[in-house]
Amino acid sequence: MEQSRDDVSWSEIAGKLKIIFTVVALLVGAELFYRWMTHPDDSFSIYQELIAWIWFNLHSLIFGSDTVTITTSENGLLTVLDFNYHSNLVGSDIPLLAVTDECVGIHEIAFVSFMIWMTPGISRNLKYRGIASMALVLSVLNIARLLILYPLAVNGCSNSAGQYGCWSPMWDFHQFMVDTGFLLIILIGWTSWFLAVGGPSKTRELGDISKLIKTPTQIKQRQPLPKWSIALLLVAAILSTSSAYTLGFNSDAEKERLEAEGCEGTISALCADEIREWENISGKALRYFLISVLVTLIAMTKFEWSSKPDEEE
Repeated sequence: MEQSRDDVSWSEIAGKLKIIFTVVALLVGAELFYRWMTHPDDSFSIYQELIAWIWFNLHSLIFGSDTVTITTSENGLLTVLDFNYHSNLVGSDIPLLAVTDECVGIHEIAFVSFMIWMTPGISRNLKYRGIASMALVLSVLNIARLLILYPLAVNGCSNSAGQYGCWSPMWDFHQFMVDTGFLLIILIGWTSWFLAVGGPSKTRELGDISKLIKTPTQIKQRQPLPKWSIALLLVAAILSTSSAYTLGFNSDAEKERLEAEGCEGTISALCADEIREWENISGKALRYFLISVLVTLIAMTKFEWSSKPDEEE
């Protein structure tokens, strides 16, 4: 049977499938890597405290300083906010709200940044601007999300003050944003950015975009090292030094290690906490060391591709 000119060839179908499977594999791989990197509790402890500080101060400015207090978590981080001061909430058993590593928006920023960076046909400068813009938008929206929790809880308890669970609208909104809301924002944000930078026409100009999926033709050392490489090497040195100090010289970490080893074979809540604490400490240190290795490789190696590099705009 002769193939019509309007039919899609098998090679074109293979090219499309190659793109789809490559993009899906990269997204899944990046997601799994992110989840592994952030498996220890409070992976972004410094940033968590910063977000909690911003949330607390904006809340105090908008709703009054007598409506909230900020306290430390079980891990000693100043990341827990207490709303149990409004008359509607007294006795309702509203839980303390902690800023965990999943509440700071880094997961969403990393995901949309990866999507933008993988978009073909767009120059590096436009991608940098898109990533910076989406990071700013998501950060602002995340703070706004946190600020909305208090009025939702108070309004939910307005007709049933002190009743257990009356603050459920606050929790429902929180779950919606975590499960669905931010994903919708990411999709809308990426689509808006793609259209704003003329993505459809730029992608059409590429022709067969399956040819963009290539391996580097040459990998060599950067000579001489640019200033940004030197800065990255300094960051890598700090991270690796921190990891070495934690695992080899930190007395508190050594105490946690010995307590965790003493709990081997013992089933109890106390031992489970001790083992988890040591896993968090050692896990963070090992991941910081891995990051330092990756940063060093990025700073010192240069990849050359056979395809023409992106034009700067």
